[in-house]
Order: sequence, then structure tokens, then C-alpha cells
Amino acid sequence: MSELAWGPILAGYLFLGGMAGGAFIVAALADLFKGEDYEVISKSGTYVSLISIIVGLVLLILDLKRFEVAPLVILNAYRRFPDSILTVGTWIITGFTVIALLTSVLWLFDGNKLVRKLLDIVGFVLGISTAAYTGLLLSFSRGAPFWNTSLLPWTFVVSGTLTGLAVALLMIPVIAIFMPRPFKEFETLFKDKVRFSNLMSYGQRYIVVLILVELVLVIIEMVLGGHMGALLSEFGLSLAFYGYLVLGLLAPLGISYILGKMKAGRNDTSILLFSTGGFVLILVGGFLLRYVVLTAGQIIH
Repeated sequence: MSELAWGPILAGYLFLGGMAGGAFIVAALADLFKGEDYEVISKSGTYVSLISIIVGLVLLILDLKRFEVAPLVILNAYRRFPDSILTVGTWIITGFTVIALLTSVLWLFDGNKLVRKLLDIVGFVLGISTAAYTGLLLSFSRGAPFWNTSLLPWTFVVSGTLTGLAVALLMIPVIAIFMPRPFKEFETLFKDKVRFSNLMSYGQRYIVVLILVELVLVIIEMVLGGHMGALLSEFGLSLAFYGYLVLGLLAPLGISYILGKMKAGRNDTSILLFSTGGFVLILVGGFLLRYVVLTAGQIIH
């Protein structure tokens, strides 16, 4: 485990990149199909996507350990398009970052709605591509049978959408409480307890679906790929894997069931606390998934 070339920092990049793509997917769908009632989640998802992809790229640069030596070496990643999967991914992430930035600016300054919706469509495609790219890059790696599966990119897309939805919902009360002045609409929604509770409950429906889909994909990969025994034989990996299953999937699933029994207006505080706990666990699970996959691919042959 001490000889791993890629560790937690790169896992953090994979996690943030997938979450950025997923958050924009959620934001674009809400803006395109849900209208004004869901503007806040569109804004939250867009802001989260921009911040996440920027922080993720910083982690990637730190992990490469080349920027301080040859800062212009990163430009080499833009060459050899479309022959190199690395170059294709670099252009996808660059395009996605630009779209997330432009859409954030339009939301912040109440820009043209038609332009914003056009950016939503382009960003939706790039968001899926960004979330899938990290898994696709690993699946193209030679000599790593754990990564060589066609389901890995789709697993990362579903996980990215799940974590993106969770953090977009989580940031609504956070922004409303700590930054109410520049984001008045967040505060207004949060103070309307019935509307806010209904939004949380509505979001939980999609969270349940995404968790179940991700769980199915992971089980298929583990069983059909024949890697379960090797994965569980490594104590650190098995602990992280079980942590991912229990904390990142099963516990949030249980929380969603509990929230389904609560009624807006009567259990507003409980709904907020349970929802927040579930969102945090989903984010923890999203990181653990990347860590397990990244590490397992390097030690299981």
C-alpha cells in the first residue's frame, strides 16, 4: 500500500471531478424542466460544479508534482487530439469548466435566460462526459484488470450525479445561513419551511433511485468481474469498501426511508438534520468509492 503511485489526492480529484459533472447535470435538468420553483437548486448545482472542478484540478496539479518544475508542461495535455484519451479528457474538462463559469456568471447577474438554457444543454453533455471520463481513463489503463470493465465509467456517472445532487441540496441551507445577503433567494426558500421540506423530500426520491442503480452496478462489477475475493483479502481495502457500502449507500437509503415518514410542517427540524446527515454520508461514500477503485486497480492483478 505504501508503494502506490496514486493515492488519496488523486482519489480526491476523481471524486470532485465526478461531483462537479453530476452537480451540473442536476442544475441543468432543474433549470430546463422544472422552472422557477427549482431555480435555487439550479443555482446551487451550478456554483458547486464550478468550485468542485477548480478544486479538483488543483488537486490534480499537486498530485502531478510537475507544475513547480515545468509549469507549461500542462499544455502538452492538449496535444494529440483525438488520438489520446488523456487529451480528449483534457479538452472535455476545459470546456466543462468554461461552461460552468459562464453559467455561474449568468445566474449571479441574472443574465439572458435563453443563453443560459443553451449553456445548460452543452453543460449537461459535458457534465456527463466529465463524470464518465475519470472512469473511462482508468478502464483504458493496461495491466489493471480491476479497472478494465465497461461498467466503471457508468458507475462513476451515477455516483457523480448522486454526490452532485446531495451537495447541491446540502448547500442550500449552508448558503442561506452563512451567506444570506448575496444569495437572498436561498434564505427565502430556507425560511419557508414547508417549501424547503418539500424540496428536500422531492430530492430524496431521486437520491433513492440513484443509490439503487449505483448499488446494482457495483454488485455486477464485483460479481461478474471476479474481483470480490481479491478486494476483501486486503484489510485496508475491504474496510474502505464496506465503509462505502454502509456509509455511502445503505445508511443514506435508510435515512431516505425515515424522511419519507416525516411530514413537512411537523418535523421540519428533523427533516433538515436527517437530510444533512444523509447528504454528508453520500459525499463520504463517493470519495471512498474512488479511493477503493483507484487503490484496487494498482494492487489487484
